[in-house]
Amino acid sequence: MSRPFPSTARMRGLLFALALMSGAPSQALSVIAEPPPPAPRVELKVDGEPIVLRDLEVRTDIAGGIARTRIEMLFANANDRVLEGELVFPLMAGQAIDGFALDIDGVLRDAVPVEKAKGKQVFEDTIRQRVDPALLETAGGNAFRLRVYPLPAKGTRRVVVTYSEVLEQREGQWRYRLPLAHAGTLASFALDLRVADAGSTPIVAQADSLDGALKLERVGAQYRATVRRNAFRARGWLDVAVPDGAIDSPPTAIAEPWDGVHFLYVDLPFAPPRTTRTPPSRVGLVWDSSASARKIDHAAEFALLDAYFKAMKNGEVMLVRVRDAIEDGGRHTIRNGDWQTLKRALQDTVYDGATNLAAWRIDASIAEHLVFTDGHANYGSGTLPAGLDTARTRIIPINASVSSDRAVLRRLARDGATIDLTRGATQAREALLATPATITSIESDGDADIGADAEAWSRGRLRLHGRIPGELPREVRVRIREGNGRERVVVVPVLAGGAVDAAQSVPLAARLWARQRIERLEGEPQVHRAEIRRLGLDFGLVTSQTSLIVLDAVADYVRHGIEPPLPLRAQVLALRAQQDNKQRDERRVHLDTIAAQYAARIAWWQREFPKTKAPKIAQDDARARRDAPADAEAGAAMAEAMPQPAAAPAPSVAAEPRQQRMAASMNKAAAPGEGAAKSTVSSITLKKWTPDAPYIARLRDTDATKLYVAYLDERADWQDSSAFYLDVADLLFEREQDVLALRVLSNLAELELENRQVLRILGYRLLQAGQATLAVPLFEQVRELAPFEPQSHRDLGLAYTAAGASQKAADALYEVAARSWDPRFAEVGLIALGELNALLATRSGIDTASYDARLLRNLPVDLRVVLNWDADNSDMDLWVTDPNGERAYYGHRLTRQGGHMSADLTSGYGPEEFLLKQAIPGIYKVEVNYYGNRQQVVSGSVSLRLGFFTGFGRIDQDEKSVILRLRDRSETVLVGEFEVKARP
Repeated sequence: MSRPFPSTARMRGLLFALALMSGAPSQALSVIAEPPPPAPRVELKVDGEPIVLRDLEVRTDIAGGIARTRIEMLFANANDRVLEGELVFPLMAGQAIDGFALDIDGVLRDAVPVEKAKGKQVFEDTIRQRVDPALLETAGGNAFRLRVYPLPAKGTRRVVVTYSEVLEQREGQWRYRLPLAHAGTLASFALDLRVADAGSTPIVAQADSLDGALKLERVGAQYRATVRRNAFRARGWLDVAVPDGAIDSPPTAIAEPWDGVHFLYVDLPFAPPRTTRTPPSRVGLVWDSSASARKIDHAAEFALLDAYFKAMKNGEVMLVRVRDAIEDGGRHTIRNGDWQTLKRALQDTVYDGATNLAAWRIDASIAEHLVFTDGHANYGSGTLPAGLDTARTRIIPINASVSSDRAVLRRLARDGATIDLTRGATQAREALLATPATITSIESDGDADIGADAEAWSRGRLRLHGRIPGELPREVRVRIREGNGRERVVVVPVLAGGAVDAAQSVPLAARLWARQRIERLEGEPQVHRAEIRRLGLDFGLVTSQTSLIVLDAVADYVRHGIEPPLPLRAQVLALRAQQDNKQRDERRVHLDTIAAQYAARIAWWQREFPKTKAPKIAQDDARARRDAPADAEAGAAMAEAMPQPAAAPAPSVAAEPRQQRMAASMNKAAAPGEGAAKSTVSSITLKKWTPDAPYIARLRDTDATKLYVAYLDERADWQDSSAFYLDVADLLFEREQDVLALRVLSNLAELELENRQVLRILGYRLLQAGQATLAVPLFEQVRELAPFEPQSHRDLGLAYTAAGASQKAADALYEVAARSWDPRFAEVGLIALGELNALLATRSGIDTASYDARLLRNLPVDLRVVLNWDADNSDMDLWVTDPNGERAYYGHRLTRQGGHMSADLTSGYGPEEFLLKQAIPGIYKVEVNYYGNRQQVVSGSVSLRLGFFTGFGRIDQDEKSVILRLRDRSETVLVGEFEVKARP
């Protein structure tokens, strides 16, 4: 069914917008008089010169209330080192990424969609091969992280990001806003703004830093303005008002064909009469008191509350604070609109800690809850409070932050209608104090899945998105109940759009439908991640489950099974045809390999080693050992065939050769242990690690009752430092202020969303503090972020063990052992097997029917040390010196009395492990050496976690752990000691 388009201004705008979004270049820009969001930039937290945004080109096309903006950025690396760039690209409400491109040999290459975890794995695998990938992924809320490699030393890299938005309408005008406050002075700035003819001239309402240079002039069927500047100091906003030609036009729905179905798009002004309401006399006020809430516009929130309580006049408010834990803020009385007592309580708020929205328990006795939050639920067992869907109370999320997680806010509201103060105080106040009109049903005379945009509806727009698999309906009927109870029906005729080439681009209506569908699902991404992933891949969108990636070599698209951009498809098909179709059962082959390795471990465990005083080593023998290659020494020391580490590329740090390093750490003579003991008693002593940061002395000298206040005073200078929060939390734990210690520690979850290294160290510290329940969700998130790393599964398995979830723990640890990993993770499967078998030996009721029986044998030992670290591509060494003065380390992996050191890992996160089945009496000294790293990001300190075990794999197992940081290469630290005594 097809009918011609009416020749109205609205139809011209929509058709032009359809062409725009289907592949024609460009889109539009707009701005509001408020502080602009952070500009796109690459930041280095420590060391080195910052990555500078040198040149910026912006092209915006606006048509029919839709804007598409293309931003081309040239970044310069002033460092002498090749780096990986990490660009955080914040977007405003209603904006969404359409795509990005990276220059490859001077030619821009478009990105393609990929599953998020797979994209991260491919990107990190590729940069280890020193070739050029780029990855765009979500960074929480409406911020996006663009990772680019390489940023050449003393060189530049060009990146293009394209985003689109359905513009907000105010007083009969579409408002386009573009932040101009880019960091520093740009060497070159260019702006090209194009607006389709909407019947009257667009107005530049604001153009900070352009000094009146922006003038829109009519060129054919559009208005255009261009600006080019050198040495440009950007600031403020660009704000353009475009007349809405649809106001006086009849309502019409556009249906576009794509991929065998039609997609529907409706957007028209609709403002039913508002019915002012009186708020209930008893309300709940949920106040986000987390660290991220410091950035919220509290003045706007207070102004809104002032209007709300004046309308209430008399009542009471139940205040609840949300941080890492929920706090009861007490009951506050409102008299004649006076809420000063409550206001003072809110003004005195200390904003600190993570955001645990799931800890909030909805009070069913309260008719209405006002929830003031940015929606960044980053801590605890979920993103939403339990019982949200069954609660009868009305929940009104109120957002006053440009950087917010609007998907969570919409889900909190249940009907999707939130109060957004960033879009204007007057509109927010009217929406809060009105009984809203509601859409009761959307009907058509065909098979159609049609939904309404709740946010647009709350701002006076009827915006519908639909997917129609069958015949097009003639019309769509929207039934509406106004605030006064009156029923209305809006009838929207459906017009068919032209044909679209699916190979070229996803058309406007299809992309908008997919975005709207994803927005409804993203409130609970864990529940709906499969559907979010499918939609992201099908429509080329960046979501919580999908990313966009660019690869350099055509073979990389083939090797990783990623669909290439259109210009490369012929080459990829040819390469795929040449590939060997031979299939392997990798899991079976790997199981055979690790079973053989574990058999060698069993042979070591069964072997009897001498437990007497070590013979004196002659100088000539010592010299010969010192000059021998590391692998030769290790091979000579080991009687059985122990698994050897895979070859790894040498670290790109200035350091002495491995043989010289081995010679410098030769075993030294020491007081030997006195004979063997069949039964021993062991204790663990951890050396207190004291950081030397500038704030430490002051905090240590502060009285315990004032320590938290001193921390708040210091925080402004260290608010982006994970080390600062770790150090302060340690001091608070020492002084038995555990609640405050956990609050301070939880700030790590707020620092950088989806940073798995930070989340890992937070999880480790929570486990150390006995808070396994809080640690488990963090490690579950890490596993979702990096399922391709064995440490993600192992860490989660150990957290499940600590939380008492034995079956989950066993399954996660078995996955580490049974799955084939990148060769740089040598022996991680063997280490996980030891932990799995120790778990099976000490816990009951675990189902092992699906496990390979060859891997199930417990090998208990007297002493065990295991080392992990948080920085990828770093080289750490674990050293254990026994009472005979013999040191076990990477170059001497088997000691005379049977101490066994795991393979040397020169990249990854560890783990490295030392085992000793039967310990002779005496002191065992444990040290860690930081050799260096090969990271392409400028790094600072590396956090390490060491676990010390006695009686590992036995019922009487004891464990202590310590977390410390190393910064300088070749730094060696004594971490702790075992003292072994002969049992009387």
